[in-house]
Order: sequence, then structure tokens, then C-alpha cells
Amino acid sequence: MPSSRNRGELESDIMNILWSSSTPLTAKEVQARFSDNVPAITTLITVLDRMKAKGQVVKEATGGRSQTFAAAQSRIDHVTTVMNSALHSADDHVAALMHFAGNLSDEDRAFLRQAIDKNNG
Repeated sequence: MPSSRNRGELESDIMNILWSSSTPLTAKEVQARFSDNVPAITTLITVLDRMKAKGQVVKEATGGRSQTFAAAQSRIDHVTTVMNSALHSADDHVAALMHFAGNLSDEDRAFLRQAIDKNNG
């Protein structure tokens, strides 16, 4: 019996497929890029439509019944949005930032220091 994934995992897999494509994809093209545990086309269309409603993907009609889907944001813009949203949901921004910075690798902390210095001067 094939294993299933939850909606969040499927959405994540879809986003990775869309981000890896240089052009918008049809639902069938998205489906073809799954290597295992391939979702049914009806499931994909339903999830893609839900993701469109949430602003995660854009949907364009390409003539007839054909539609293509693309990521609404680049992967970097998405990560930035998620990080900012998480920070703004914290009761204590300073504590959240300190905890985040404390969990960074030495290399990432050095890069962050460099970026802050560059933006301040």
C-alpha cells in the first residue's frame, strides 16, 4: 500500500517542483515531476487551487481548458516572508532574535554580521 503525505508535505513538494522550473507548469507536468508517491491529478488540481487561494501560486489560462501554475514568490522571497512572519508572531522580538542568532553556525553568524555592517555603513 503506497504511503501518503499530509497536505503540508504535498504543498511543500509542489512548491519545490514549481521553484525548480523556469516556466509555469500544467498540473500534469507537476504530476510528472514526482518521483514517488505520485498524487492523483484531481488531488493536485485541488491542492493547486487551494494554494492559489492562499496566494502561494499563480494560475494562468493558456487557452481551452489548459492552465499553468507558477510560484507566486521566489524561494528566497518565500523564506524571507516566513521568517518575518515567525518573528512578528513572537511575544518578545528581541528574545526570538537572540535565540535564532544563538542557533546559527559560526559561519552564518559571521555572514549575518557582515550583512548588518554593510547595511549600516
